Amino acid sequence: MRHRSLTQRLVTRAYASQVPLPPFYRPPPSPPSAADMSSSSEQPTLIDGLPIFERKNVLGSALRPAPVGDGPTTGFFRNNYCDASPHDPGSHTVAAVVTPTFLDFSKSRGNDLWPLFPSLRKQLSPSATTAANNAPQATTPCVWCLCARRWYEAVKAAATHPLGDEIIPRVVLEATHERALQDGGFTAEEVAKYPAEAVIGSIGSKEWSK
Repeated sequence: MRHRSLTQRLVTRAYASQVPLPPFYRPPPSPPSAADMSSSSEQPTLIDGLPIFERKNVLGSALRPAPVGDGPTTGFFRNNYCDASPHDPGSHTVAAVVTPTFLDFSKSRGNDLWPLFPSLRKQLSPSATTAANNAPQATTPCVWCLCARRWYEAVKAAATHPLGDEIIPRVVLEATHERALQDGGFTAEEVAKYPAEAVIGSIGSKEWSK
């Protein structure tokens, strides 16, 4: 009897799965996908076929292009935007004003960026007495979309480095992607302590007016 009861239940279950559903039936909603959670109903923006995160800067406004001037084209997509993309593991999202002081520090940490900035080689190598003279000039800023963690590496190292804060690149906040905070592990308050305007003025005004 017990075996027959089990058989009857299995037959009943199979039959029930074939019974037409009532017209008012609505299937339960599917859990949201990662894309649904990270963006609106609009299609994600693509660059070279790759998705990018919404263009917002650390100030909470629209991301501006990096004011590179006569410097090399920058950004993960080489479009002069410090765009953030899931396909950019380095998170090149900090619009940093590079100086010889920083380039020497970066090289000492295994990230040699000197070949990208041959014009800066004309400046003297930094020392404790000449570091103050290595600030970029207002007419020729060298802005680069730096990896978020590399920028914060300099911030943390400055506490014990002989040149102190001189090794920290100043930041064009308007052109720095908000994802830099998450990817680099620092806060908006921390990056706001090193605005580019403090050393080279409002370098973006001319380019952003184009």
